[in-house]
Amino acid sequence: MKLYIKMNGAETDQWNALKEAAKPPDMPDGDFARFLFMRGIGSFMEELTERINNMPEEEKEALLSGAGVPTKGEKKAEDREELEDYGKKLMAEVKSPSDD
Repeated sequence: MKLYIKMNGAETDQWNALKEAAKPPDMPDGDFARFLFMRGIGSFMEELTERINNMPEEEKEALLSGAGVPTKGEKKAEDREELEDYGKKLMAEVKSPSDD
């Protein structure tokens, strides 16, 4: 994936100043940009996780459910269904004659 960022003059000046001050001389500009981008995503995800964890439980459940993340109750039901399916599969294997 390629990501292009259009910057105005002031932003370009800030980017160039940051590269000059912080980028190791042997690191290509693209690698430095990727490093900063990924660090930014990591920081954003940490902050988002902290905010979600500090929400009231009802609000958190509604947010996660709305995002398609199974709630604790839904996850328990899924796990129970998976175990039931696995048990049925094992029982079918035990009951069927072996192909020896």
